[in-house]
Amino acid sequence: MPNQPKTPIRGFRITDELYRAAQAKAADEGRTLTDVIREFLENYIHGCAVADPGQRTAG
Repeated sequence: MPNQPKTPIRGFRITDELYRAAQAKAADEGRTLTDVIREFLENYIHGCAVADPGQRTAG
């Protein structure tokens, strides 16, 4: 297939509110949400500074 993606599609659960807000912020920055998530995961696995999951904000 000529337009076959180079990487498999992965799935995860996320609220609609968080998804829309993340998409909007990524678009404002001229990026895709895929790019943002990929960068976050790269930083996460390489030990770069990321938000501590134990320090979530109320909401």
